[in-house]
Amino acid sequence: MKSPFFKKEILFWFFLIFLVNYSGTFSQNVGTATYIEANEIYLPFNNRGVIADVNVPPKGSLGQFAGEGFLFSSGFWLSGYTNSILWANAVASASLVEDYQAGTVGMNPNDPKASIYKLTSSDIPFGQSWQDWIDAVDLGADFYDGNNDGIYNPVDLNGNNLWDPDEDKPDLILDETYWCVFNDGVPSNLRRWQSEPQGIEIRQTIFAEVSSTGNVVFVRYRIKNTGTVADTLKDVYLSMWADADIGDATDDVYGCDTVRQGVYFYGNQPDAAYGNQVPSFMMDLLTGPHSYISGETFIDVNGNNIYENGIDTPIDTAVNYLGPLGIRIFPGAKNLVASSLITYINSIPGLQDPGNIIEARNYISGLDPAGQLLNPCTWAYGEVRGGVPCNEVNPYFWCSGNPIIDVGWISNQNRDIRGVGSAGPFTLVKNQEVEVLIGYEIDRSTTPLGGITAVRAISDAVQDFYENNFGYPIVSVEDEPPVVSNFKLEQNYPNPFNPSTVISYQLPVTGDVILKVYDVLGNEIATLVNEEKQPGVYEVEFDASSLASGMYLYKLQAGSFTNTKKMILMK
Repeated sequence: MKSPFFKKEILFWFFLIFLVNYSGTFSQNVGTATYIEANEIYLPFNNRGVIADVNVPPKGSLGQFAGEGFLFSSGFWLSGYTNSILWANAVASASLVEDYQAGTVGMNPNDPKASIYKLTSSDIPFGQSWQDWIDAVDLGADFYDGNNDGIYNPVDLNGNNLWDPDEDKPDLILDETYWCVFNDGVPSNLRRWQSEPQGIEIRQTIFAEVSSTGNVVFVRYRIKNTGTVADTLKDVYLSMWADADIGDATDDVYGCDTVRQGVYFYGNQPDAAYGNQVPSFMMDLLTGPHSYISGETFIDVNGNNIYENGIDTPIDTAVNYLGPLGIRIFPGAKNLVASSLITYINSIPGLQDPGNIIEARNYISGLDPAGQLLNPCTWAYGEVRGGVPCNEVNPYFWCSGNPIIDVGWISNQNRDIRGVGSAGPFTLVKNQEVEVLIGYEIDRSTTPLGGITAVRAISDAVQDFYENNFGYPIVSVEDEPPVVSNFKLEQNYPNPFNPSTVISYQLPVTGDVILKVYDVLGNEIATLVNEEKQPGVYEVEFDASSLASGMYLYKLQAGSFTNTKKMILMK
């Protein structure tokens, strides 16, 4: 017969197991390192910005897909000018650069509050995770302000044990959300690039959904200049960075996708870990940093080269989709697209890890470490194939061809490689955050190159999901979008393109609009728009899958306004 003590012990352990599994009971301040799992992705990370190269038991380090490794390390690079002095910092552990520490500027990085905060869709309303979010909000995290008092106070006001719209709640996006803040306070003498701290804080949110969207994890960076060094940091670029190890890291191949604004890694032969089903991993820029550009995004009425709401005239608007918090708009600005997509290979002399600030800035600018622009016609580590004129290939987007049909600028290297995708320039003004959202996507098919097609499909679905605000209502949390003040036809993006591109235009008045595409001989190829339109900003996609490579023209007619631009199809 078991003793009463034994029975009490069993009851105690059952009670403890119940508590551990009772969502919201224990603190969701999860410490300095954790992981997210969604669909077939496992991704560890820490509170200093390192992703994948973090040992979290029991699965350890590496981003994993379907039980095998695909990502050794990822993070970001950041570079700009302070009072005309160049600086660069990064979290790129494979390149021996870790310039950020936990917490806000001036905070003890070992403070328990400088940790990762976790939210899940199964958390009990007003439970422990919602209460822990008070500390996250103190460090700069977002929240839903149900009673509009500007204070996060997660209290069940009517006592019904349910959340109601007039009550506060944390910034939970999709099924799981992890938030932390880190700053560039690591002393310069402990940095590889020896760059001085700039008083920069980055609020990082990693989130995902277990759904049919596919194998994707979202990484959001909110960049803040605290003003401890300078009120304005100029000509800033943010780069997404990754060292992918898809199964056997030594046979990876790099490519960039200008349509999806991403760098990707794939296999062109069977892999020791994945066999024929080699996945392709892509990091794509879902939303770029917003930037105010005089004459392009706003009319500078008073001529001071600074957008001032109520004085200057906005002619464009940047948008950040926030999910349950709605959308944030920036009249007078636009979201920047990728400015360069490049790779480097540490085992190749002249194409190695950046060893100083200047080499880092060169890579960020789409150049080699010595500051030279690549020549696609002569670069030894890639080839322009399929009859594409090599002198027409954009040298800022390395290996931008299509490996599936072996056309365009294609990498000829199977190696352990790294990829960098940059966007800029933008300005970091004191206490004004700039947001960047990146998608980490991976998928596979029955053949190595089939993985590229599979991950592109996920990327397209994710972009659509993002632009529909993650399935939440699109409600502005800022001013209403501005009234357009003049006609404008934008340059298509991407350009060159294959097989589709987006053409944007804007109208200040209601009227009949015709947008057509012609070949260089003046023959009409397609009518994209032929109808009456209200004032506003419009986008239309042109699919040239059935056309041959070459130059084409697109023409906008709206009332008395006419404009024509050139675009290049490169297959």
